[in-house]
Amino acid sequence: MTDQAAPRTDAEPTTVLVVDDDPMVRQQVRLVLASSAGIHVLGEAADGAAALREVERLSPHVVLMDVSMPTMSGVEATAALASRRSATAVIALTALDHDAVLLQMLEAGARGFVPKEYADEDLETAISRVARGEGFVSPHCQPALFRHLTERQATDHRARAQERLARLTDRERAVARLVATGAQNAAIAAEIFVSPSTVKSHLDAIRTKLGVASREEIAVIVERAGAGLPG
Repeated sequence: MTDQAAPRTDAEPTTVLVVDDDPMVRQQVRLVLASSAGIHVLGEAADGAAALREVERLSPHVVLMDVSMPTMSGVEATAALASRRSATAVIALTALDHDAVLLQMLEAGARGFVPKEYADEDLETAISRVARGEGFVSPHCQPALFRHLTERQATDHRARAQERLARLTDRERAVARLVATGAQNAAIAAEIFVSPSTVKSHLDAIRTKLGVASREEIAVIVERAGAGLPG
């Protein structure tokens, strides 16, 4: 079943469902949003499973989703909404270690992320932006997000380079690693006890298998791969 939030117009308030297992937190969120004329809290839920039921019943524009809850976590509930292609957007609202759960919630399908300690300053902006179809990550969490994405990109590059080097034979990988040190054919031949013409043959095979044209490109792939492959 696909949940459908009611279409939002600029003339009507953004409707919100507050999901947290702590009733004091739910009350605090209501107080934070009470003065926001453009935001209306439709209801509350105490866990992820109840949140799914309330989304289906109330069709809010935005869910403020705690991460750690009994019965069903915020990560699981957010992923379930995403799998239903729900029009209701999720903003993670958590007191947990930001670094540990930031990517988990965004990858599950959350459109926003606000630590509870910054709810007073960030929450209204987060709701407004997410309701317009944008994303929002609290400025206090953006350095961590950038670091995570940079690390993820480096990991992806390394995995792709290792996959490419896995196409080579052990001897070809040895030649490729020597190329990466700047060694020329004669030095490589002496190092692995073959003739320079054999080294040239290996290099031709390496370039073909890796789909590259130069020694420099071979070196880049080897450097990206790191120590992930034997040989």
